[in-house]
Amino acid sequence: MAKKLEYNFLIKKASISIVKEILTQISTEGLYKKQHIYITFSLNHPGVKISKLLKDDFDDEMTIVLQYEFWDLVIDNYGFSVSLAFEHSDETLYIPFSSLISVSDPSEDFCLDFTPDFSDIPTKTSKIEKKETNNIISFSTFKKDK
Repeated sequence: MAKKLEYNFLIKKASISIVKEILTQISTEGLYKKQHIYITFSLNHPGVKISKLLKDDFDDEMTIVLQYEFWDLVIDNYGFSVSLAFEHSDETLYIPFSSLISVSDPSEDFCLDFTPDFSDIPTKTSKIEKKETNNIISFSTFKKDK
């Protein structure tokens, strides 16, 4: 039996692929003339890495602009890091794709909107899982196979 098509998931996946391609082109070729990219993301996403000093200046979300004073733009499968010049200092941020709210280029009348998604956050699990039965721990779980 065929499973239901999840259109919203497919659109989000395609949109993130577009963002990855945009950032990859920027990291290798730079920006064309007056282009500038606005990236808005949720600061509440646990995968966002940002200094406390900078985070304290904003509420739930932050918008960065890739135009002049940015460097070290690195993209991976889950997000990207970028160094930016702020009034008080230079900062390096890590922004997961799942924290995105919007990506736009006003010079080209382009915008993609997202709903931040925290479901991709790995849950902490124990390295050793215990097999319990009636409060008895079976040590065979920990026995190495020869």
